[in-house]
Amino acid sequence: MEYCNLHQMNLYDVFGDAPWAQEDFFQKDREYMKKMSPKKNRELIQWVEDVCDEEEYDGSCMYDEYPDLAAMEQMAEKAYMRAGRPEPEDWNKALIMSLLHDEICFRRNRRKDFKQRLYPR
Repeated sequence: MEYCNLHQMNLYDVFGDAPWAQEDFFQKDREYMKKMSPKKNRELIQWVEDVCDEEEYDGSCMYDEYPDLAAMEQMAEKAYMRAGRPEPEDWNKALIMSLLHDEICFRRNRRKDFKQRLYPR
């Protein structure tokens, strides 16, 4: 490579993939894993995502450094009610709570990465 032509090169050719390419890979991988889960889980995932969509705003309890357990349980209860109160109750509530924790972790990391790209130090 000639150094005189270095200023004409694309920086991504020099330093590697674009920063958002890795994010796309993780998103595709996550969607694939969701498709592999059982049908009942996929239905519950939809209700959890809907509840998280409603709570995704600045100042939401989802983005607190230490989210409140009562608020998390309230979000899980809302998803459980929207799912039609499936039986067995204890098992489905536990599943919804774990799906909610996973979804909140994903959204917190996505937001953190977005803010770091938006406001680099």
